[in-house]
Formats: sequence, structure tokens, C-alpha cells
Amino acid sequence: MLRFLTKSARPQPAPRPPAGRRISVVIPSYNHAAYIGQAIGSVLDQDRPVDELIIVDDGSTDASRAVIAKAIDGYDGPVRILCDLLDRNGGAHAAIARGLSRASGDVLTILNSDDAYAPDRFRAIHAALPPDGDFIAFTGVDFMDEAGARLAEDDPVRVWYRDVLGQAGACPTIGFALLRANIAVTSGNLVFSRGLYERVGPFAAYRMCHDWDFLIRCMVHVEPIFVPGAHLRYRTHPTNTLKSTGDLMQGEGSAALKTYLALISGGPTANRLAPTPENWPVYFRFFTATYAPWFTGQPIDAVVRQLFPEPETRPSWLSAAPAAPGAFLTAPASEQDALALRRVVDLLMPR
Repeated sequence: MLRFLTKSARPQPAPRPPAGRRISVVIPSYNHAAYIGQAIGSVLDQDRPVDELIIVDDGSTDASRAVIAKAIDGYDGPVRILCDLLDRNGGAHAAIARGLSRASGDVLTILNSDDAYAPDRFRAIHAALPPDGDFIAFTGVDFMDEAGARLAEDDPVRVWYRDVLGQAGACPTIGFALLRANIAVTSGNLVFSRGLYERVGPFAAYRMCHDWDFLIRCMVHVEPIFVPGAHLRYRTHPTNTLKSTGDLMQGEGSAALKTYLALISGGPTANRLAPTPENWPVYFRFFTATYAPWFTGQPIDAVVRQLFPEPETRPSWLSAAPAAPGAFLTAPASEQDALALRRVVDLLMPR
């Protein structure tokens, strides 16, 4: 089980979110005729019904539109369904933005047209949301193959996911875990408030990491919520983004990280647990000098020095030379730093 720091040191009873919250789901669809029917069915069959489903077909050239029509024809349940058929393909980020612009809910979420929700997804998420204010949340993930069969435990994708969850468990907060790896896996796993979306802005025009970029921009404002349990089924097949090239991963990941660094350089963050040198004056330097982000094997410090080759353009926390081994404990640590370092010690030297 993953456990992270929260804003309160004392355990608090989980608040129940308002029953009147409206949930809007956007499905961006493109040439997934073999999968889109299952995706739509998984939204309409939730045991805690959503309020609205918006399907944006992004100029599909296969039988997707016929499958969509068949899936929603005759539906008379509680979910309001809108369907937007675009003349030409504009990319996933544009289809998502179009769908979200038409959404009426105050809780917004996405489902990629080749994936599917577990039946209890929104019951589990709804129970975990705060009673008010902005938020972003995601759940655990299960994995299936092209035919919808669950991947074997030794499948490389499932092994990778167990590994990144293990790495996340060594981090003091979800925010730090997300700087190491995209444990949310996909944009279809993100659930967020309308207010947060309006503050952060739309998904960027990345093919590989528009979800990670959006997540780390959001965590400047709010601490992400991880909901345990595999409430999303991610499909692996020859054309999905888990199989993207290393060059694409490196380029997009570096650009997204540069955007995050620009955001945290602007002063105090609304989320006081966000990974920044101001919030974590000691642990942040330890973390960035020690751990690599998901798109490269180099520590974050090294990546940032490559992004800002001229010393005068680098973030102020990188103005000094790299710290020597053992130098991270020479400065007074804040309460958060002390908690984080205590967690590292507990991991290395279990009682």
C-alpha cells in the first residue's frame, strides 16, 4: 500500500463529498472501432452513475462512428450523452479540450477510447474527494491485452507498473512520486475539478506525456489524490503510447519538466507539499541530485543543467555546484524535510 504525507499529521475521518456533484466524462475517439464500444459501455454501467458522457470522434476513418452509434442507440439511462463528430483529426489534446469545453459537470474526467473503467470506479473516487475546493485524483490501474484479457503477472508492462509503484512508496508525497514516474499511467486515469482545469489550462499538444505534463502543472496548486485499487483497465496494443520511442519520451518529458520548473520559480506554491526548493529546502536538493525522472536515466539535477546550459539562466537552487555526498544534512531542515528524511531512514534501516 502507498502511504504519503498529507497536510495534517493526525489521522482524520474521510469527509464525504457533496452528493450533488456532477461528473462529466469525455471520450476522445480516433480509429479504435475494436475498443470504443467497451469504453462507452464501461461508462454507462457504473454502479455510481456519472451524469454526462461526451464522445468526441476526432475524424476516425475506420468503423468507429458506426460502433459509437450502436453503443448509444436506444440508451435510456440516467447519463446525458453528447456526441461530437469532427471532420478532420486534430490530435488527442484538441479532442480532449473540445469535449471538456462542452462538459457541464463540476467534476471532469477522461476515458481514452481503447481503455475501460472498472464498474466501481466512480463510487471509489467519489468517496475519496474533498468536500470542497479544487482537486486532482487518480486510481490504481489494471492492464489488458488487445482482446480484453488481463495481462499475465510477468508481462513486462505489469512488471514495470509494480516497479514504479515501489519507487513511489519510497517518496514522501505523491508529488515527489510523480516527478520520478507517471504512476497515473494515462490521461484516462485523471479526475479533476472544473476550477482546477480553468486555473491550469488545457492539456498540452504532446503525444507521449500530455497527461504527465498536466498532472505536474496541477500539483503546483493541489496535492494529487491517489485512490487505491485497480479502478481503470488500460489496454496494451501495438499503437498505444506506452510503446513510443525513447527520443519522443526524452523530448516531451524534458519540455514538461522545464514548464514545471518555470511554474515553481514564481514564488510560493498554493500546494505547500509541492516538490519545490522553497517547500522542501533540504529534501528537494537530495531528491533532485539522487533520482531520475521517468524519461531518462540521469538525475533530475543533470537534466535541469542540460535544459539551462547557461549558468545565469538556471534556477537559483542550481546556482551552486552539485552538492557533495553527505552534504544534504548540513543545513537546518524544516518540519517537512525532517519527516521526509525520517521516512528515508526508516526505509533503509527498518526497525
